Amino acid sequence: MRPVLFSVDGVPIYAYGLFFLLAILTVLGLVLYEARRRTWPKEEVVPILLAAFVGGMVGARLSILFFNGWQTWPEVLNFGSLFDPRIGPGSILGGIGGAYLGGYVASRAIGKAGCACDAFAPAMALGNAVGRVGIFLAGVDGLGKPTNLPWGVQLPGDNYLVHPAPLYDAAFDVAWFCLLMALRNHPAMQNGNLLKFGIAGYAVVRFFIEFVRNNRVVLVGLTGQQLFCLALLVGLGGWYALRERRVFATA
Repeated sequence: MRPVLFSVDGVPIYAYGLFFLLAILTVLGLVLYEARRRTWPKEEVVPILLAAFVGGMVGARLSILFFNGWQTWPEVLNFGSLFDPRIGPGSILGGIGGAYLGGYVASRAIGKAGCACDAFAPAMALGNAVGRVGIFLAGVDGLGKPTNLPWGVQLPGDNYLVHPAPLYDAAFDVAWFCLLMALRNHPAMQNGNLLKFGIAGYAVVRFFIEFVRNNRVVLVGLTGQQLFCLALLVGLGGWYALRERRVFATA
């Protein structure tokens, strides 16, 4: 583990903060690339990006209350530490939900035809992979549960191996990014379907990764993150069911 990567004139550069910044730049760069490829005017792209960023930061912060308990509210409501390079903004899962909501509201507010969110699908996958590397280097939340597997890692001060859970997440994210890039022009993956497909796939995999992480159990043996993933899947399933019902009714 290497929480502090290096120092510049005595100023420590934290792995968590640096990789969080790199993750944001990755998402921003890929979304702008996709927007240009799809010939979206900047008058539409800029407000959607800004709203998604704000929604993501707020969602990442507020979701800590659910994942880690209400006793964390003094830290959660301290929005002045959002950009603290030692701890980062909060939960990736809450950030994804908040970014999606913020971007959706902005796209409707400016009257954009169709859904701009598909440009975010590959970008979010790759950005998440970058961010997970920083989490691994920082040793956040003890990385994972104890294991005897040969690829387990040892945290400083411990005499046992743990699952490198963030790297499991990152490996999936890279593979998922490649698949989403391959599907981005498919006719069935337009008008928001690519992002919904991307979020659903991540929710399924993250649900199972949680079994080797150290997050707090909330209900029926499941962590808050697992319950959030299930809620995402139920919500997406309900959306598709309602859409199919409307299509059937108008046929």
